[in-house]
Amino acid sequence: MTMAIRAVRLTAMSVLLALPLSACQSFLPRDETPVTLAPLAAAPGVSSSGQKLDDQGYPVIGRMPRAARPQASDEVVQQTEERYSRVETRGRVNPEPAYRRDVAELEALAARQQAEADRVLAPAAAPADAASSRAQ
Repeated sequence: MTMAIRAVRLTAMSVLLALPLSACQSFLPRDETPVTLAPLAAAPGVSSSGQKLDDQGYPVIGRMPRAARPQASDEVVQQTEERYSRVETRGRVNPEPAYRRDVAELEALAARQQAEADRVLAPAAAPADAASSRAQ
């Protein structure tokens, strides 16, 4: 009995799947030749892009340099080195006192916020404790 029910279910499912798929056959072309849509058929063909290529066939991007760029003068190098050395000496400040001050300030802020939260939540916690004690 169960084998017959399975066979009937399988046949019904096959028919239900085959009907929509067979309806799609009318939309498909009868042969395998590709169909080109009219707007695509009217488009011009692809030709060379006009990109200039070098001797090895690689694209040339931008203008080819004719000579090396001028080098930085000794005065400019000296000014840059002095500027960077001044930045280096400014960065040598001992960060330990500033770090300890920032940590102390943040700890004080956290303590104030904790005290404020405890103060605000304390009255709300008392009735909840009383209600739970009545339930016992």
